Amino acid sequence: MLTIKSKEVTYSDEMSLTVSHCILIAEQNEQKILLSHPNLFLYKITRASIKTSIRYANIISMFYRFLSTQEKMAGKELGVYHMLADNKDIMLWQVQRQIDRVDKQSLRPSSETIYEDAKVLLVYFKWLNDHGYLTNVQVTLKSWRANFRSRRMLNYVQLMARNKIDASNIRVLDKRSRQRKSNFLITDPEIKLLLEHYSDPVYSAMFNLALGTAMRPMDLVKFPYIGNDDNTHILPYSEMDTKRVTTSYTVYKSKGNKDRTINIHMDDLKALEENYIIPYYVTRKSLYKERYGKPCPPSILFLNKKGEPVDEDMIASRTNYAKSKINKTHPDFRMHLTFYQSRHWWPTQHIIATFGDRLLTDPLEALYLATAQVLKNQMGHDDVQTTYKHYVDMARIIMMLHKGRTFDLITSCAKTVSNFMHGLDLPGDVLGNEAIGSVEDEEDLMVG
Repeated sequence: MLTIKSKEVTYSDEMSLTVSHCILIAEQNEQKILLSHPNLFLYKITRASIKTSIRYANIISMFYRFLSTQEKMAGKELGVYHMLADNKDIMLWQVQRQIDRVDKQSLRPSSETIYEDAKVLLVYFKWLNDHGYLTNVQVTLKSWRANFRSRRMLNYVQLMARNKIDASNIRVLDKRSRQRKSNFLITDPEIKLLLEHYSDPVYSAMFNLALGTAMRPMDLVKFPYIGNDDNTHILPYSEMDTKRVTTSYTVYKSKGNKDRTINIHMDDLKALEENYIIPYYVTRKSLYKERYGKPCPPSILFLNKKGEPVDEDMIASRTNYAKSKINKTHPDFRMHLTFYQSRHWWPTQHIIATFGDRLLTDPLEALYLATAQVLKNQMGHDDVQTTYKHYVDMARIIMMLHKGRTFDLITSCAKTVSNFMHGLDLPGDVLGNEAIGSVEDEEDLMVG
């Protein structure tokens, strides 16, 4: 089979702006070949988000590898794959992925993921068509979605998978996948377990700050010890105006290269100073100087035990390690939970704090008008209507489960995140096992 590798590149474009995206490099007949058309697409469409670029590159790579196994592509150059591929090939690719999945008795990729990946291919071919490149894919047609629930399709997939012993059908695999990916809000006991099992307290401090601000990991890693420009007022808590309840903070170049201004509760900055800055920052700043041969700039706050600036990959890997430790003693802990769950926690708690019992009586439209702008600013979305309904539904379930309880939440007069968690005694088996839906990719929950 064809070998294709994805590589991240960073450079200055024609307007002297720094851009990052993936490129695809194929290895064929002992030669390395740049895939020109996919790489042009990745540059033009995905350079605003490296995560999107990685995802799109992986999908195109998978499809090209599949094409290389098809008889119609035998002896053909890679440079003409985009011209020879058609809608039927995309259909066959979806079916083959399902066959491979059943053959392995795997929960992934789910039927929904296979369909969403096929839509990314249509985006790729539409871009090629729009820019004058010849293809055989008709994007104007309704995209074909394999009906993996039909008996005929199920029988075909099972037959082709050649799994003769207790083969679970696709519906069962999808059901299991949804059960393992219950996307109900992370619970108080789960938060406590995660904070207790981080091997480095810097990640606990960052998770707490994320709970109180809804900042993405890419934003948290840039949070400064001392701010500049619009953030010159950002200092350690004890050096700020502690009479204020909240303070503003400008998030620069977040997702989509956008800036936005959010509110941070002063108690969260106090907790950050008490739990990380005072006990750890000075020592780690010295380690930074030893490692890099220069003083740690005030723009960098979060450093790991080695004095290295924390990045998004470190957050992800340390969170996965913490979850693996939790799973040894708490097998019911939902292993699909990620650091990003902190971002979902904030809007749900904000909605509960704002509306209280009105959540159970007022129509969605009235609730939306009352607080949508706050969520839009804090979350950094251009349009929050779809996700707003998701958070309202989640908040309503919590209110129904615990009607009559008063929540101390993150508002202009609320307590800090850590106080909230210590004051809330929610049974894990109540919140942890309830679900209001499943989302394949947490970032896909966000609109805008």
